[in-house]
Amino acid sequence: MGTGRPRWKLTSSPRNSPSPSTSPSSSFVTSEPPAEFLCPISGSLMADPVIVPSGDTFERSCIQACASLSFTPPSLSSSSSHSLSSSPLFLIPNVALRTSILNWCDQFHLPRPTPLSPATAHDIVRRLIPQKEAPKETPSPIAPPPFSVRKKKEESIPYLSPPTSTRSNKFPSSSSVEDEEYMFNKLISSEEESEQEEAAASLRQATREGRERRVSLCTPRLLAALRPMLLSRNAAIQTNAAAVVVNLSLEASNKAKIVRSGAVSPLIEVLKSGNPEARDNAAGAIYSLALEDENRATIGVLGAIPPLIQLLASGSDGYRARRDAGMALHHVSLAGMNQPKIAKTPGAVRSLLTVMAARDAAAPAEAAALRRLAMMVVANLAVCAEGRAALMDGGAVAAVVDAMREGTASKGTAEEEYCLSALYRMSRGSLRFRGLARAAGAERVLMRVAEESVGGGGGGGVRRETARKTLRAMKGEDDAVGFGDEYDDGSVVSEGLMSFPMRYRDYGASSGSNTAQF
Repeated sequence: MGTGRPRWKLTSSPRNSPSPSTSPSSSFVTSEPPAEFLCPISGSLMADPVIVPSGDTFERSCIQACASLSFTPPSLSSSSSHSLSSSPLFLIPNVALRTSILNWCDQFHLPRPTPLSPATAHDIVRRLIPQKEAPKETPSPIAPPPFSVRKKKEESIPYLSPPTSTRSNKFPSSSSVEDEEYMFNKLISSEEESEQEEAAASLRQATREGRERRVSLCTPRLLAALRPMLLSRNAAIQTNAAAVVVNLSLEASNKAKIVRSGAVSPLIEVLKSGNPEARDNAAGAIYSLALEDENRATIGVLGAIPPLIQLLASGSDGYRARRDAGMALHHVSLAGMNQPKIAKTPGAVRSLLTVMAARDAAAPAEAAALRRLAMMVVANLAVCAEGRAALMDGGAVAAVVDAMREGTASKGTAEEEYCLSALYRMSRGSLRFRGLARAAGAERVLMRVAEESVGGGGGGGVRRETARKTLRAMKGEDDAVGFGDEYDDGSVVSEGLMSFPMRYRDYGASSGSNTAQF
C-alpha cells in the first residue's frame, strides 16, 4: 500500500547455506508471511490484531487512527457496510491470530512485531486519504479546542480522593459524543508515562461531574482503553483507572456494560497485587458491580472470590478495602452457583470464621461491621450442600454458637439473626449437625431465643421460629416444611433484614461509603 513498511521475506544467508550433502528441499528457504498476518492498512505484520464489528481484522492503532480521522479503509468498505464513524468503535482482540503471528516469527527466528505508535499510525492513514478529502481529525488531547467553562455541579462523591496527578486535569465541557471522543483520544494517544497519568487523572475527574457524564463516558472503546491502565505498574495510573471504574459503576445502566467490557479480570488482578489505594478502589468497584444480580455469577466465574476473601481477612489492609471486599463477597455469595465456589476455596471458611470472631478495642465499630459481613457470608454459604459440609468441616457450628453465647452476636441484633440463619440451614437433614451442635452447647443458646417473650418486635417472631426449628432438628424432629421452604432463596431472617443486602447508598454518604449502614 506504499506505507514504507517492509513485508517480511526470509532468505538464508550465504554463510548459512547448507552443505552439498544437505537435501535439495532445504537448500534455500524463502517465505512470505501469510496475507492474513498483515494489516490491510499498514501492510506490516500485526502486533495487536483486533476485530472490528464487520468481522475484519486490523492492527489496533491503525484502525483507531482511521476512526479518529473519519476515514474508512478500502478493505473495510469493500466488504462491509459498517462505518467507523457511525457508532463508537468496538474492538475485540484477535488472540488466535496474534498467537499464530508470534509462532510464525519464532519458527523463522524473526523478531516479534511491536505495536505501531498512534503518531505513526496516523501518518500512515493520512497518506491513504485522497487529497480531495479533508481529514476530520478529532481534537488533539495536547491542544484541545477552546471551550466555555461551565459551572461544575457541586455533587459530592467523597469516597474517591481527587485524581492522583500533579499535572493539569482540564478537559472540554462539550456534547456527550465530543466529550467521549476527546477522552478516548486522550487515553490512546498518551505514550509517555506522564501523559498517561494526566489522561487517567482527567478521566477520573470527568467521572465525578455527575450522572449524565458518567453515562455518556461509559462506552465500550473507552472501557477497553482503561483495561491496560488497570494493569499499569505506575501507581497513579492504576489508582486513577480503578477509581474511574468505581465512578462509572455508580450508575445502574453502566454496571452490566462494565462487566461485558472485560474490566472485571483486570480489577481482580489489582485486588491480588495492586498498590494499596488501587486495591481499595478495585474492591469498591467489584462491590458496586455485584449489586446487579446478573453480574454476580460472572464475577464469581472470573475468579474474584479468593482475592475478596483474602482482602476481607487481611490484617494489613485498611478498613474501607476490607469492608467493600466483604460487601462484594456477600452479594457474590447470593448467587447459587458461587456458593460451592466459596466452599471449595482453600481456607475460605477458616478466614470467615476468623473475621467473625475478631475484636478490636481500638476500633470496635469497624470490627463489628466486619464481623457482621463474615456472618452474612457464612449464612449464605450454608444454603448449599457443599457449603454446609465445608462449614461443618471448618468448625462453623461451634464458632456460631460461641458468637451467640459470648455476645459478638448479642440478643435481638442482626448478627444474632444471621447466626440463627446459619445454624438452621446447617441443621436441615444433617445427622452430623446434631452431634456438632450438642457438643458446642447449641441447645442452651437456642432455648434462650426460642423462649423470648412475644412483643420484642424487630423480627423476634422469626428468630424464635428459627431457633425452635433448629432445636427440633437437633432432636431429629425436623419437619423442614413451611418455614424453611418458604425461604428457599436462603433468607430466614426478618423482613427488615431481608431487604438489607440490596440497600445501596451512593458515594455521597458522610462516611465516604457506598455501602449500606451497618
